[in-house]
Amino acid sequence: MLLTMEHECKAQFELFPNPERIDKVEESMNNLETVVRERNEAYYKLEVGESAERPGQLVTNLLGLNFFYRKFEHLIPKFLNKQWRDKHTFNVVNGNIEKFQRLYREKLHNANRKSRNRDRNHVMHLMKRYPNMDMEAVKQQYPSVDIEKIKSYHKVRGHYVP
Repeated sequence: MLLTMEHECKAQFELFPNPERIDKVEESMNNLETVVRERNEAYYKLEVGESAERPGQLVTNLLGLNFFYRKFEHLIPKFLNKQWRDKHTFNVVNGNIEKFQRLYREKLHNANRKSRNRDRNHVMHLMKRYPNMDMEAVKQQYPSVDIEKIKSYHKVRGHYVP
């Protein structure tokens, strides 16, 4: 209902009243879903003796990437269902995927490196702007940044000589 109201307000070029209501509803729905999931889990463990969650397993796809596959019931058995076999053929390697895996690992490494550099540069600019800030709070917020090493950089000094 709220999303419909928001869409209508956008269509009419009007302000949506109290947009934080959507966030509150999402949070309360997530809380309700958590409670229902916990109750189902407790009920199934008590009555049936097994978990209420769908079973799953860690599988490797055709590109060599691991992911968690949740199992579910099918109308047609897997060995007769050609569509399912074509879509979910696990642990079968077609062709040369080493190059793809190498490039994928490089992409992940570059993303981690850029994130570390972004945090380090942010801390450097904070130290330059606020030389008397609490370093313990900075260490707590940015645990991957080496504060002692950053203190020796000339970019941290600012326009004053200590």
